[in-house]
Amino acid sequence: MARLKYWVWLSCIGGVRPLMKYRLTQAMDGPEAVFFAERDALLAAEPRLTEREADKLMDKSLSDADRALARCEEKGISVLTLQDALYPDRLRQLADPPAVLYVQGRLPAVDDALLLAVVGTRSATAYGLRMAERLGGELAKGGAVVVSGLAEGCDSAAMTGALRAGGITVGVLGTAIDVVYPAKNKALFDQVRAQGALVSEYAPGMRTYAGDFKTRNRIITGLSLGVTVVEAARRSGARNTAAHALEQGRDVYAVPGPADAYASAGCNELIAEGAVPVSHGADILRAYEGRYDLMRRAVTEIPIKKEIDKPQDIVYIDATDGLEGLPEDQRKVLSVMTRPDMHADDIIAASGLTAPATLAALTMLQLAGRVTAGAGKRYTRKK
Repeated sequence: MARLKYWVWLSCIGGVRPLMKYRLTQAMDGPEAVFFAERDALLAAEPRLTEREADKLMDKSLSDADRALARCEEKGISVLTLQDALYPDRLRQLADPPAVLYVQGRLPAVDDALLLAVVGTRSATAYGLRMAERLGGELAKGGAVVVSGLAEGCDSAAMTGALRAGGITVGVLGTAIDVVYPAKNKALFDQVRAQGALVSEYAPGMRTYAGDFKTRNRIITGLSLGVTVVEAARRSGARNTAAHALEQGRDVYAVPGPADAYASAGCNELIAEGAVPVSHGADILRAYEGRYDLMRRAVTEIPIKKEIDKPQDIVYIDATDGLEGLPEDQRKVLSVMTRPDMHADDIIAASGLTAPATLAALTMLQLAGRVTAGAGKRYTRKK
């Protein structure tokens, strides 16, 4: 626990590049040595460290780390450091891996799974939203874990498509792990957490800045074997993500768009530079065919339970009654919705799920047209 506190301290220091944090821990044999080092020793250990960064590292207070660890315990946030066996090797191999990865939900076994990123502009067109959602769904159905940034536009659409398909998703945040941004995406965040994981290199309660969204892009690509850009202007965050992918040796795909479309200019440019043009999930999955079946079995197949241990006075719908292919949480919610206008509290109690997981499942079922919402937090299952 003592060493963990120093890792968290280092992750909470703002204004120091991830590359410098990583190189210092390597040069000085761990975060404790960085914590106890004097300014001149830090500058000698890493010549590329700036004077300003060295000044930031002179903040030797552990109060932020203590608060972050307390919030992690309170909110069920896992903490993975570079020294942990469960820290993904795909990230560890980067030139600038995050010193700490904060995780909410269930992170899949990254190094053994087919993780594929789908990203794009926040200012997506109807075409971009449609393609992002379709690709996210098709990749999830094909056995891939879909990774994205949970921003507005293409990122959110890709995640929605993957979730509707019952897939596992990983959302990489550019904010503190306990911050929902944009706020209107709360239901989506809850569902990603329930069916996969939210990850961030920023500790709970940590202040972040606009530039941190670009910094997090290297994590999106680092976790993934390939990255698909759906829509992107020539200068955009999605284009920046593609640049990280190329630097890391990841596969890059792009959805072609009209030659005169501003939102597709970056994608068309990527294709001209060698990115693989794609229009269907199969175009992407084909490149990973050798491992596809194994990954599908290991990652996405969830056994359907025929019997549910619940009180006898509740009538349950058999789990195979039109529920095949739905995520387990959604199946449980639908199976207990035995009468019209059920109150959310009754559904939570009957399903045995947590309130956030139940509400997230109800949101996704509404989007899929399986449930309708009425006044007073009451829901009805559509036949």
